[in-house]
Amino acid sequence: MYKMLIVDDERTERECIRYLITSAGLPLELREAADAACALQILKEWQAHILFTDVQMPVTTGLTLAKQAAELIPGIKILIFSSYAEFEYARTAMALGIENYILKPVVPHELEKTLSGIIRQLDEEHHFRLLKDRQKSYLLQYALHSCISKTLSGKFTPEMINELNRFRQIALLDFPTLFLEEHYAAFYESLRNEMNLDMETLNLSPNQALLFLRKEYADPYSFGCLLHSFIIENFQIKCYISVSQPVTGYSALPDAYTAVEQQMEQRFWDSKKNVFSSAFPEKPSQSRDKLDDDSILAAIRSSLSAKDASGLQKNLNLLFQKYRMPTNQSQIFVKFVFSNLVTAMYPFLPPPVAEDRSDSIQPLETLITELYIQQDILKIIDTVQTMAQTIIQNYESADSNIRKEILATQEYINKYYSNSSLSVEMLASQVYLTPDYLSRLFKKSTKKSLSQYIRQVRMEKASELLRTTNLKVIDIGIAVGYPNYSYFCQSFREYYGKSPEKYRREDSV
Repeated sequence: MYKMLIVDDERTERECIRYLITSAGLPLELREAADAACALQILKEWQAHILFTDVQMPVTTGLTLAKQAAELIPGIKILIFSSYAEFEYARTAMALGIENYILKPVVPHELEKTLSGIIRQLDEEHHFRLLKDRQKSYLLQYALHSCISKTLSGKFTPEMINELNRFRQIALLDFPTLFLEEHYAAFYESLRNEMNLDMETLNLSPNQALLFLRKEYADPYSFGCLLHSFIIENFQIKCYISVSQPVTGYSALPDAYTAVEQQMEQRFWDSKKNVFSSAFPEKPSQSRDKLDDDSILAAIRSSLSAKDASGLQKNLNLLFQKYRMPTNQSQIFVKFVFSNLVTAMYPFLPPPVAEDRSDSIQPLETLITELYIQQDILKIIDTVQTMAQTIIQNYESADSNIRKEILATQEYINKYYSNSSLSVEMLASQVYLTPDYLSRLFKKSTKKSLSQYIRQVRMEKASELLRTTNLKVIDIGIAVGYPNYSYFCQSFREYYGKSPEKYRREDSV
């Protein structure tokens, strides 16, 4: 509803105008003022869309008021009325940009017709502003996508670069379902209006989104927990959230995106945690050592199962470094930890070379017994480290076969991109790898995350169908894995910087 201020020094005139407007059922919120000074005071606190003022008033005329109101509220619509039909008033009004002029006594039909025209004009201007803001948002989303994909070039204006430089942090959200496909618009609106987040968004997939925040949160973990609590309370759905450290400019956004992706991988082996950042609270000190050992051993077992040489080496180093340092733990406890490690690694030891019987593997019981007999902790670590090295070298020698798994994953995506439920877990099951290992391996091999690659394939297929067929846009969305029409259009605009319809008009062959 638009706001209109009625200004006239005659109370009966104001009441008459109010009555006529109310009787006509015009969608206007009305206020009144008896003179220009009172009117200006109201306008300073109440941003009216329409000023309806008499020309002849004591002290300050309606034309002077109109000029002052236009300076105070750019774009305000002015409607003047007077019992004087002299040319000079009309000419002065036109010089001030006032196009609407009504003579007293006011004819109800003329008043309704004039105000209806002004309302239509306001509607058109509002629609144009929304369209302009939406186009600016689309272009900004396209620039953000180009930025994190490291394809940003000189094609963007200095104004757009300045907009990119306003972002200070990234949050990656991962939902267990295709939540965003149906709820992304309401979800983002809720974050902006109820959490007061000044942000831009990117839909990476129906279950994964990026929030680009213009405000810096010095404690990323606490912000992530606050965001997670808000989502549970308002949408009754749990999700995983990874928050970057603050950044200082758009050039740091790609690294921040890589960081939140890497942090998010922890969800595969630490399912009890929903928020990830580079700095999160440690557990209480009295149980920290045991919890650290459990976490490291769990990560080692995961790396062993995934045949992840780099991950295995990384987590083994954490354990070795910890126990090479002086510790208050008893020897029995340390031996217990390393006996668990040997037991976990034993099934993955490579078989000895057939010609070299001297290198045969000892039974597990013998290895455990020798470990408990050894009194020097450092020698225990060296022995276990040597054992681990044989496994790591075996995994590394098999790296040439890893490419086959990546190719198989890409082939599966290229074949089944239309499946809207395509996920990391589904792809990992196809190549018999754990989801976290496949994610890291795919990113290392292709320089793209699985979500990025899936989106790229789908968008390129959509582009091809738009250029070479007459299929409806909604059918193209379904064909490339986006059954929700509005979500498909939003994702397409983010990727190509224009709507599917505009892309078809401008780029079809």
